[in-house]
Formats: sequence, C-alpha cells, structure tokens
Amino acid sequence: MTGAPAESPAAPMFSRRQWLALAAASAAAPAPLAAQAPFVPTPDPVIQAMLDLAAVRRGERLVDLGCGDGRIVLAAARRGAVARGIDNDAELIDRARRRAELEGLGANARFETGDLFDARVRDADIVTLYLLSSMNARLRPKLMTELRAGARIVSHAFDMGDWAPDAMRVAEEKNVFLWIVPAVVGGDWQLRLGDGSAGLLTFEQRFQRIAGQFRGAALSGANLDGARLSFRLGGLLFAGRVGDRTIEPDPDGPAEAEAGWQASRIA
Repeated sequence: MTGAPAESPAAPMFSRRQWLALAAASAAAPAPLAAQAPFVPTPDPVIQAMLDLAAVRRGERLVDLGCGDGRIVLAAARRGAVARGIDNDAELIDRARRRAELEGLGANARFETGDLFDARVRDADIVTLYLLSSMNARLRPKLMTELRAGARIVSHAFDMGDWAPDAMRVAEEKNVFLWIVPAVVGGDWQLRLGDGSAGLLTFEQRFQRIAGQFRGAALSGANLDGARLSFRLGGLLFAGRVGDRTIEPDPDGPAEAEAGWQASRIA
C-alpha cells in the first residue's frame, strides 16, 4: 500500500525565514541520551520493506539512528549500500560489529557509539529510524536542516508529527513511512523569463507542500520533490532544480518545459 495522508488544508505555510526560524527553535533543546527508547528489534520483513520504500541503490550512503544490534545497517550493506549505525548502547554496538565481521561486511557496515543528536548525517542519502514519535519530532529539525534536498528518511512505526509522509506501506501489520527532504523554496524570487522579461515570484511552503504567485497571478500544479520543482504559469510548464540562491531549468525535465529562464532568491 502506498500513498500519503493529506495534511489539513488550513495548515499554515512558511516563508524561507519562518522555515529556518522554526527549525532553529525546535532544535534548541535536544533530547538527552536517556530519552532514546529501549532496543526493540525490527523484524526482517519490515527491514526489507523499509529498504524497498527508500529504493536503496548500490553505493548510496545510509545512516541508521538508534541502530541497536545493527540489523538494518547489515541488510543495507548486503544490498551494496555504504551503511553506518549509531546507538548509545556500547554493548549493542559491539554485537553489531561482530555480526558485520562474521558476514564479511566490515567494509560497508560501520558502527559508532554516540548521541543521535551529534551524529553526522550531512553526507547521507538515506536515514532510517525506529524511534518513538517524541524522538522523531526532536530529530526532525536536524534532519531537515542537515540533509540535502532529495535525501530520504524512512521510519518504522512512528511518524514525524505534522510533516506528512510522501509514501507509506504496511509490512507485518506495521506502518513504514517515507519522507523526501524538500528544498527550501519559501520566500521571494526574481523570475527572469526566456524573453528577457522579469517579475516577482513568491512561494509559500509547508514541508513539501507549496503554493505560489508570479506578478500576482497564482501558479497552478506547483509541486516540490526534493530539489525538483515544477509549476504552470499561463499554461506554460516550468520544471527546475532548486539551489541555495537560484532555480535553474531541470535538464531532465519534460520536453515541453520552458527553457532559458532562471529565478534568483531575493528573500
């Protein structure tokens, strides 16, 4: 089963400044180490569903926060991912390392004892979680601000509060959720069209949901998938890739999409 539950249509959207301020405020008081839930193993069918939903590819970098005895990391390594697990239980980490050595997976399966809030995730393509909802909520600002746009987050059983998942499925009667980290597009941009004309392009954003206007006219079909952005303006399709300060035409976009345009961030 796939699909994501709809968010309330009344939910507010944020500008770029509001988005970053919200993340900073949420991250101000991270949970202590003791808040990590006791270790409960994830069944293998659920692990396989998590990796399938994340579409793990050979060579991708996966980080499992709260890895326990390392079974998700090891399963990812068997698929050719470069996987790393972090947990605050040194005994479980030792057990995970021994399993990796016995299976000959030491090159692709590494483990660290440490605080989840200090874990390095900036280089991760995928982050996996089996933590309580309260821990997910406190990790959410870190994941949203440190992971690159397009990175995937997969959680067994527990959601991310009002951040609706991009997809979900059920395995062994357990929910598995997927989120794709969205680029930050909320705020004002100057859109310069292919004919040389320009105008104010404004987006409002709440996680992956966006709405916008250009010169006061509402955009239609606005969609954000990681760093890939698309919308229609006056019947014309714009497909772009969002960077930190610019949006450029997507070279892999549909053939019908407009070319020769660029948007530059104003605020």
